[in-house]
Amino acid sequence: MVGLLNAAAAADGVEPISEAALLRLHHPGAGFVHLLTHDDAGTLTGYGSLDERVERRTAEFAVHPAHRRRGVGGALLAALLDRVRGPLWVWAHGEHPAALRLAQRAGLARRRELFQLRRELADPIARRALPAGVTVRAFAPGEDEAAVVRVNDRAFVWHPEQRRWDVGELLVREAQPWFDPKGFLLAVDSAGRLLGFHWTKVHSNGLGEIYVLAVDPDAQGSGLGVALTVAGLAHLRDRGVRQAMLYVESDNPAALHTYRKLHFTDHHTDVEFLRP
Repeated sequence: MVGLLNAAAAADGVEPISEAALLRLHHPGAGFVHLLTHDDAGTLTGYGSLDERVERRTAEFAVHPAHRRRGVGGALLAALLDRVRGPLWVWAHGEHPAALRLAQRAGLARRRELFQLRRELADPIARRALPAGVTVRAFAPGEDEAAVVRVNDRAFVWHPEQRRWDVGELLVREAQPWFDPKGFLLAVDSAGRLLGFHWTKVHSNGLGEIYVLAVDPDAQGSGLGVALTVAGLAHLRDRGVRQAMLYVESDNPAALHTYRKLHFTDHHTDVEFLRP
């Protein structure tokens, strides 16, 4: 499986499935289905992931580059669509032309765009002052999970995926080799109450990421979000990271404006289609 996904990523220049789907390969749970296709020799040719949780069913799939243009992608998409009755969301990471053609043939409607932005960290990063009375400290595993989930839920009540997080989702990620509590920055007030956080990530290829940036609605408009963003970028640069990336919804103009001002530029777009 890893070989198929790595080959697809190398051929396409983008990851073929989301991090959430990848984690479910190693941490299976109720409501998640994995589909495999093989050729006549038994070689793995394709992989499909389906999140069947009723609030928002989501699918994604990948085909090994050596086995494309043979109907594997179409078969996977058909199997995913047949398995679900009712609305189904389907990802096309990096707007891959073949995935776009399959979506069009299946009558899926383009409904969501997720931008990946990047910037070089060698460029100047202007420091931003924290709001009065606010300090930043590192995440403490085993102590801060409940507070992080509370702020995450309040900040992302509108978000299709992020609003689903619970303590279990945090613990799965804390167990990953990339996890570093020093790069998980918490903004707290004078009473120790969590107001926001910036969780940074360093990928195995050295690319840094604004992994999750959340500000409690009660603290929004105070400049805390920008200050946390800059603090996280500075942390990544201090670790020797040369480039940072992030994901942002195409219909979030406020966030896009902030990131553009911080000199992030477009890298690629992931598209989500809907079968009504």
